[in-house]
Amino acid sequence: MRAPVAALGAALVLALACARPALLPPAPEAPVEPALPPPASKPPPSPCLHIERLVAHKAERSLEVFCAGGAVFTFVAAFGREPVGAKRAAGDERTPEGDYRIAGPARPGRFHRFLPIDYPSPADADRALAERRLSPADHRRILDAHARGKLPPQDTELGGLLGLHGEGARWRGESKQLDWTYGCIALADAELDFVAARVTLGTPVTILP
Repeated sequence: MRAPVAALGAALVLALACARPALLPPAPEAPVEPALPPPASKPPPSPCLHIERLVAHKAERSLEVFCAGGAVFTFVAAFGREPVGAKRAAGDERTPEGDYRIAGPARPGRFHRFLPIDYPSPADADRALAERRLSPADHRRILDAHARGKLPPQDTELGGLLGLHGEGARWRGESKQLDWTYGCIALADAELDFVAARVTLGTPVTILP
């Protein structure tokens, strides 16, 4: 009887051994991902303390403002009531096209404030003389004024009294969808104030078709 008992004991030990879960080697630890640095934030735009140049786009009805330090602003602008073509004569309600300069400080006016440019330019005068739209005497007056750094005569056949101005009470908000000026560039009053406070005598103004 001892042999069967011994055999039974051996079988029980084997069964218990098989019932135990097999001991597996420990799983390798997952590699720890290095922490990524936070994304670099964009530097804030440079403050606009001084405007280096202005570029008006008649077709786009906009004025780009280029500041020292790299900041650029774009404002909605209104132009002359006759939108096609450069100014040729007094009263044609066209905005001139070409290269000009700020000709003086802003002064109060019925469209909030007025910031003059030095129209007509020498190029305007040369073209008008060649087309016999300007007398030789007035051509000389315009070129002489520019040579001396003065505002050119505003009373010739080419017209004058042009620049940038605001909207005033009458045209407030209209510049967003309407070209309503007599040849100037109109901005919202607050935007005109922004420009006027940051330009100086001689700041370049380019007006594109």
